[in-house]
Amino acid sequence: MKKALLLLLILCMCMSGCGADIATAPHSFQDLTIQIPVDYIDLSDEEFAQDLSFVFGKDPIALNGHREEKALFAAYGLELDLQRYGDLLMKSNNVTSQLSEKDGILHFSYASGDFTYVVTLWETEEAFWTVQAYCPTQDYSKVQKDIWNILSSVTV
Repeated sequence: MKKALLLLLILCMCMSGCGADIATAPHSFQDLTIQIPVDYIDLSDEEFAQDLSFVFGKDPIALNGHREEKALFAAYGLELDLQRYGDLLMKSNNVTSQLSEKDGILHFSYASGDFTYVVTLWETEEAFWTVQAYCPTQDYSKVQKDIWNILSSVTV
């Protein structure tokens, strides 16, 4: 009986996330693909998401992506690389943070109000992308790994 209970406990631990992979599905948006957990809800059709390329969420994490054409900046005489785009993005949104790299991905993070945001920056031939995840600051330490797993799945 003790052996059966021990095996059941081990099985429950493994099923509750102990080394288990979260099922994801690829979602493509023009020139960007991201692996999003299958239990996330697509909120892209909601009114608040009208200026975004995509929005998904599952409590407590929200995820969105935004694409900006390089031609828009060129029309104003701005030639940007990804670093300068990130600096401009932070400055225009009054974000005080530093760009850094993790696993070769340029990103920044910041807290605003009761939320913590992690913003990754991507570049394609024709556009710049921001893909960000955010959650209540009180939950960030619990979901930080999940957030990074999603954000690092982006391919351009």
